[in-house]
Amino acid sequence: MRIRIYTVLLGLVWIASSCSKESLEVPIRNNIGTANFFQTQEDAEASVIGAYDLLQADSYFGFDYYVFGDVRADNSFAGGDNPNNFAIDNFTLRPTNDVTTRFFRQVYRAIGRANSAIDGISQMDKEVFDGSRKDALLGEALFLRALHYYNLVQFYGGVPLVTAATTTLAPDEIRIPRNSETEVYQQIVRDLQQAVTFLDGENRDADSQGRANAGSAEALLAKVRLIQGDYNAVLALTESTMSRGFSLVTNFDDLFNQQNDNNSEVLFAIQYAGEQEGNVFPELILPTPEASFDFLKFNTPTPSSNSAFETNDIRLASSIVERNGTLYVFKWRNGNAFNSADNSVVLRYADVLLMRAEALNQTGRSQEAITLLNQIRNRAGLPDYADSTETTALDNAIFNERRVEFMFEGQRFSDLKRKGFAKFKEAIQEAKNIDIQEFQLVFPIPQGEIDRNDALNQNPGY
Repeated sequence: MRIRIYTVLLGLVWIASSCSKESLEVPIRNNIGTANFFQTQEDAEASVIGAYDLLQADSYFGFDYYVFGDVRADNSFAGGDNPNNFAIDNFTLRPTNDVTTRFFRQVYRAIGRANSAIDGISQMDKEVFDGSRKDALLGEALFLRALHYYNLVQFYGGVPLVTAATTTLAPDEIRIPRNSETEVYQQIVRDLQQAVTFLDGENRDADSQGRANAGSAEALLAKVRLIQGDYNAVLALTESTMSRGFSLVTNFDDLFNQQNDNNSEVLFAIQYAGEQEGNVFPELILPTPEASFDFLKFNTPTPSSNSAFETNDIRLASSIVERNGTLYVFKWRNGNAFNSADNSVVLRYADVLLMRAEALNQTGRSQEAITLLNQIRNRAGLPDYADSTETTALDNAIFNERRVEFMFEGQRFSDLKRKGFAKFKEAIQEAKNIDIQEFQLVFPIPQGEIDRNDALNQNPGY
């Protein structure tokens, strides 16, 4: 059964349809006037499941997120045969690019689902729910909204903040301008702080796999605080997450084993069951026989990414595979004809440790930072870090460790951007021999959205 849900979103002609997957029992409804829908706990649960569903789309974590995160950085070339992806790779983006446009629209659809859940559940009587279930569902929806805005602000800069379900189509109400990056981050922080409160105490059991928890919200909030340079906040958040029972898996390769998708290290991952609930991305990147079809694969590793691994680093074989002289991404293992059951990890415990190491180093606690760095290195089969403990040198070591640890997991663009334009430019020059300009640290706002919403303005340079 395919269910078509019509969601009205502010400003950008956001009346758009999206197909949910077979396993979701979400009733047909419109975002306008949903009060009658939110009557029972089952209604609230369905609205949150529907909000998770939009993460899987090809135009989100199903493909485009990884193009933006690795192809728009030094990890990957576009590969494949899509001129829109070539433009992302070559830094020749235009506001009419179909891929950056569809991602922008998809994320706002996802925000609309999250807003609908937040507004509807907030107005429900707590007695309708079992125990603290109302708070937990609100926490999950708040986390999702924060994740969406985090991704938008990374790639597009300031964007319109839509924080309520649409109840009118009046032109003055749906044509809204962009908020600043600072305002978007402020909203993300508010949502995540609330999410941590609502999700605190929720257990990580078999029934909650794939759903946001307090550790998910803390880890994402730590990312924001790291961008903002608030190292004390990063230390407090990561300390709390480390107390929640997460741990590194012993064998790095097990992170990408389909039978071990939801392991002790995963804080949040996009879930796929295969078949009609399948992940298309593995088929797009893998060689045969792991993939079912042989064609020009996407997101192909750069020589720079291959050489970033130290000798004897076991992560190389888990990240890149070479077939007939061509390099392929290998962090997904089963193509299954575009219907893979491989999950896509968004947040994991190793990130918490490395964020904490970075914050410790920046606050004069280099030895503690090295201890955490060595946990990551030792699991990778590497010796302890033995170079300079000077702040800048150690910061570079931690930054380089992040690259090889999270290679092809969509984090490289944001990490490079966080370190500033000079670092970003140097990395792109080395990997791709492209001379970029500072305005290219953000994408253009899609021209189609500007045409439909005269309150929007374009990013400089585009």
